Amino acid sequence: MIKVLFEPKAKLVDSLTYDITAWSLPYAYGLETVASSKIIEGKPNNPENFKQNTANAIATAFLSKWNSMEDARFLAELIRNDIKVRFSEKQFQNSGEDFHAGSLIISKSDNSSIENFQQKVVEIANNMQRKFVVTNTGFSDKGPDFGSGNIKIINKQKIGLLRGEQVSSLNFGEIWYFFEQDLKYPVIPLETGNLSSNVLDELNVLVMPSGNYSSFLDEDTLKMLENWIRGGGKVIAIGDAVSAFAGKDNFGIKEKDSKKDSLKTAEKLVPYSQREREYVKNMITGSIVKTSVDSSHPLAFGYDDTYFSLKLSGDSYELLESGYNVAYIQQPEIVSGFAGSEAQKKLENSLIFGEENIGRGSIIYMVDNPLFRAFWENGKLFFTNALFLTNNRGYDY
Repeated sequence: MIKVLFEPKAKLVDSLTYDITAWSLPYAYGLETVASSKIIEGKPNNPENFKQNTANAIATAFLSKWNSMEDARFLAELIRNDIKVRFSEKQFQNSGEDFHAGSLIISKSDNSSIENFQQKVVEIANNMQRKFVVTNTGFSDKGPDFGSGNIKIINKQKIGLLRGEQVSSLNFGEIWYFFEQDLKYPVIPLETGNLSSNVLDELNVLVMPSGNYSSFLDEDTLKMLENWIRGGGKVIAIGDAVSAFAGKDNFGIKEKDSKKDSLKTAEKLVPYSQREREYVKNMITGSIVKTSVDSSHPLAFGYDDTYFSLKLSGDSYELLESGYNVAYIQQPEIVSGFAGSEAQKKLENSLIFGEENIGRGSIIYMVDNPLFRAFWENGKLFFTNALFLTNNRGYDY
């Protein structure tokens, strides 16, 4: 089992398969790994060794780094307790420590109305074993000061999650599990048949799981969604849900042209017994692909310039012309698993994650599912960023 889970490149005896063909844990968790021919002694990370945070009467703010799901859960718990949090869109240095873009700033001035504010933050951080830095000044050694326009408030988000006949029950379950078990943040399941302008007006974010929305997103519903987005709403479309917006006016997403010239005679005459094997040339059933990342965009905060994505189909979309291409493939590099030769050609210069601004709001496209079966840990921070850090408009505390 250990050999299977840690193999860097899965080897297949036969490409005809019904399930994912790559599952390497280092890629799934986003870890750099090195193989060793010798036994290496190590010490486990003992929770009892965690050094407790303490309150500071003259503290201006508490600073916390942003690069893991533990940080995301910390943020969610703070928000659930009505504690206002900001994040930095730029790297900065304060109190002699460097903080990358996305780092959290929990300031006394933002939370002046909260009784026992410091004690509450310290208690939450210690319970969740998140270490923060105490600063006595809002002026940074380097980078933006706390009063800068690059330091933005993270508002509470009221989030809706579509369900219904048109929605993949598997992807709905993955997303629901993420909110309930991973992030521990409330989400409102919404039937597609009950979606209306009045319902949308009560939300800040609408998550559309993978599914077949052809019978749901008619012209009127698309216009309703567009108007809501223009007013400041945010849609997160995952997997097949992206195709519902492809080629539609004002949504900025287009499928890559997969039309072929007329088939050659030899291709038309493929025997019945070989047809399935010929078909897999256009398939990707679950392989790991290397992508490039624009780590300056809030959707990618906490990541470096590379992300290994689990690609579950041969569907591909053009790079956004006016939007932000946050994670994308230039030249396909399959690092593990099977991908058909024709499917790989379509991946060149294609979108993985991106954001298209529409009026005051935006739509986040996640062509690959970042929450697949709850085991693809490396994608979960992308999804959290999409909820809280991109186009951040929420309701008041």
